Amino acid sequence: MFFELWSVMAPVFICTAIGYCWARSSIPYSAEFVSRIVMNIGAPCLVISTISKVEVSGQEFYAVAFAALLIFLGTAMLGMLALRISGGSIRALLPTVVFPNNGNMGLPLCLFAFGEQGLALALAFFLVQMAALMSGGVALMSRSNKGFRVALKDLAFLPLVHSIIIAIFLLGTGVTLPGWIDSTLGLLGGLTIPLMLITLGVSLANLTTAGWGRSIIFSLLRIGGGFAFACMVVQILGLSGTAKHVVLLQSVMPAAVFNYLLALKFDRDPNEVAGVVVTSTLLSLLVIPVLLYFLL
Repeated sequence: MFFELWSVMAPVFICTAIGYCWARSSIPYSAEFVSRIVMNIGAPCLVISTISKVEVSGQEFYAVAFAALLIFLGTAMLGMLALRISGGSIRALLPTVVFPNNGNMGLPLCLFAFGEQGLALALAFFLVQMAALMSGGVALMSRSNKGFRVALKDLAFLPLVHSIIIAIFLLGTGVTLPGWIDSTLGLLGGLTIPLMLITLGVSLANLTTAGWGRSIIFSLLRIGGGFAFACMVVQILGLSGTAKHVVLLQSVMPAAVFNYLLALKFDRDPNEVAGVVVTSTLLSLLVIPVLLYFLL
């Protein structure tokens, strides 16, 4: 079992460590450029390529997406309650509880643990999270009164959204892509996961932390709260097999680095947000192997 767990975790550790060491070596790394490549080219191609190749039912795909939505709503209520009690900033800290790192960490872990089918279902979770983050998350942190409306407009032009539409069409119709298109999408989509993990390492190396006490509390809410709601949701929706495992694993991911980037952009206590990102990432390194032990 140890070697099975290591085969799942090792690629994630190694790729993230490469990014961390790269940042510490002071060699230039344009995380913004790489993120744009991933979000505008790599991730959309990965979505379409994976859905077109894997035999996954539309019902399972939509069930995982709906489960993700319910978990986000549950953690949002939990986070708001905790912030009301603690007096923290809802605009700055609520996203760290609600939006986990389903992309940089969640996608590769689901791929290595559950194969191509796991990746396909993990994409359903990730797509819901990205849509919510790029609309509700941006609107929450924005200092403009038109934040939500502008965020929705920007969301409509994201290639990732267009890839969702194409993926749903492929799932619903069973249409297969021509070989040359499928090969091209597979090649471009293949750069996504390695670049996501390397960029995660670079980002973690550049984060500074503040307020460890509050960071630990909100890290526990992110991971523990996410897992608690996930356990309830899989029971309510009757999920089983790979779909159930993907939802449980995606729910315990740490706070997304993107939360820090938004906090930095809109000046919403970026140091405190960074503290939650780093602390929850360290905590997840203890929780994820334990969860994988039972899931595998």
